[in-house]
Amino acid sequence: MSKTLGFIFTGFSYHTIDEKNRLFLPNKYRGSDKRYVLTCGVDNCIMIYSYNQWQRTVKKIETISIKNKTYQRAFLRNFFAEAEIVEIDIQGRILIPKKFKEKYHLDNEVVLVGNKDKLELWSKKEWKKYYKNTSRIIKRIKSQIDI
Repeated sequence: MSKTLGFIFTGFSYHTIDEKNRLFLPNKYRGSDKRYVLTCGVDNCIMIYSYNQWQRTVKKIETISIKNKTYQRAFLRNFFAEAEIVEIDIQGRILIPKKFKEKYHLDNEVVLVGNKDKLELWSKKEWKKYYKNTSRIIKRIKSQIDI
């Protein structure tokens, strides 16, 4: 259902978080990086970047300019304050910090979603709700997209 095409993550798959808050990352989602960065997502999910992609994302964020500087500072402060660097263990698992489990209401059933240059980690319940809502949006805009 999902593949890594270079640095492009696609598809979604269901997984579990074990009792020690570890998530197994399938080989198809792993590159050569042993470190990953987790941070707050825009849509009620955790964003997971490989460490190399994180460095590119930081450079990209440095070029963003929002007219309202208070909003810009708030976004940057939140985005970076929430970030956690984790290492993949020899069994292919990463630790999901407790703060993320609580903030995003993650129980043991979760969904990994490929989103171009990053993975997203969703609670199964939130993903189903989000996917259902976006399906309606996609139906409305399909005629406007020529791909």
